[in-house]
Amino acid sequence: MLFGRSEFIPEGAGISPDTPRKKGLARLVEIMSRDLDGIFLSGSLALLACVPAAALVGIALWMGSLLAACCTGWLVGPALTGLYDTILRALRDEPGFWWHTYKRVWKQSFKSSFLPGMIFTVLWALVGYTAFALPLMADVSTSFVWILLLDAVLLLTLGSYFWMQSALFESCVSRKLSNCVRMLLGFLPQTVLSAVFQLGYWLLMAAVIPRCAFVFLLTGLWVPNLLAMMAVYAPIEKSLHLEAKIHDVQNR
Repeated sequence: MLFGRSEFIPEGAGISPDTPRKKGLARLVEIMSRDLDGIFLSGSLALLACVPAAALVGIALWMGSLLAACCTGWLVGPALTGLYDTILRALRDEPGFWWHTYKRVWKQSFKSSFLPGMIFTVLWALVGYTAFALPLMADVSTSFVWILLLDAVLLLTLGSYFWMQSALFESCVSRKLSNCVRMLLGFLPQTVLSAVFQLGYWLLMAAVIPRCAFVFLLTGLWVPNLLAMMAVYAPIEKSLHLEAKIHDVQNR
């Protein structure tokens, strides 16, 4: 139960490696019943980190300038890395105290993720600025709308792969971007499913906000990113043997 334990940050429950993992909805229920506290809190902190950037983007849209969005986007990268680390630990059934691990990941990833976070914020600001300006345009072609939608899908899917890598290992940005493209093409069916989950979620939120803003506050960033990772994690783990490599590193 969310926040139902004496310690605010609970200890995860380990699962025998020989136990077959559930799939689909049963797997989602299992993860949420066991790790909802940590995932929800990571998503809330990520959402809180995005608030300054979102506020500046709003000001930038009002003033007609996008430069202000760069000022606080540095918080976005470490927060998203922490969220993805929490989700990935849940997907590989790794036990541990969430808050202790989250703080360590934040400190370790800060230097390598704050600049990508700023760039990520600016790119989303550009997409948001364009979407905001669409109703004000006198003549908008269908192809332009599709290009804008494609840009959003690429940001969602490539962003998921990028922050997943940031949570798993240290590497230069260029290598991570190259890996993003390879994973997008190499796991194309799963990437499409991930995009459907994420785009569907954000379109739904756009439809219900501001009337049901509390729904967004409760689901925040963790729901679309959890569904996206569930869509792509199994084939990536099968191909790259991530858990075996992580286990070897932890036992050194």
